[in-house]
Amino acid sequence: MSREDQVADYWTYKTMSVPPVLVRLPDGSMQKIHAIHLPDDLDQELQSWDMAFKDLATSDYVAGQVWGAKGANRFLLDQKRERLGFPETVAALKAMTKKWPKASLKLVEDKANGPAVIQSLRHEIAGMVAVVPDGGKVARAQAVSPQVESGNVYLPHPAIAPWVEAFVDELATFPNGKHDDQVDAFSQALNRLRTIVTPPRYFPPMSSLPSGDRGWMV
Repeated sequence: MSREDQVADYWTYKTMSVPPVLVRLPDGSMQKIHAIHLPDDLDQELQSWDMAFKDLATSDYVAGQVWGAKGANRFLLDQKRERLGFPETVAALKAMTKKWPKASLKLVEDKANGPAVIQSLRHEIAGMVAVVPDGGKVARAQAVSPQVESGNVYLPHPAIAPWVEAFVDELATFPNGKHDDQVDAFSQALNRLRTIVTPPRYFPPMSSLPSGDRGWMV
């Protein structure tokens, strides 16, 4: 992805007053991006995890993200990114689940420690779903890039989440950057949310309607 694709929008809480984010465009010019308020009621929330094997200094990072959807818009709500061993990874997923109870779906890439984490928690935490990657990393990222380019992806303002700048940098340098764990969790979440649409209107059961209100029936 190019830095031009990564000029994302930002969100903040209604109770917070934050300055605009100043970003440099590929042509060298500067642009101010003003944050919007995070919607009160999201249509769906989910977790997306990219696992690693060990917690050594040379190991890959574990990246766990929480995403929300409101209509066509996607909101990165939280992230855990750290080099973690198996026990610490399990503890991190438990903590994220406690912090974001509405994120009932937990997507876990079916690689590295992913299968072991699912096996360990499947009878303790509901919604653990193994995801077998479809295609290569670049193809998966390209599949969700239109959501970014169209302005439907919102990141937490840096005043809320200082780690968001490193997140943007990793996406901007992908696939040539040193790490791609955040990209993998990001594309995994947004690929799943591509299938999420605005909840349909509710129609009451026909039996509950007075006969005079059934004129729409064929």
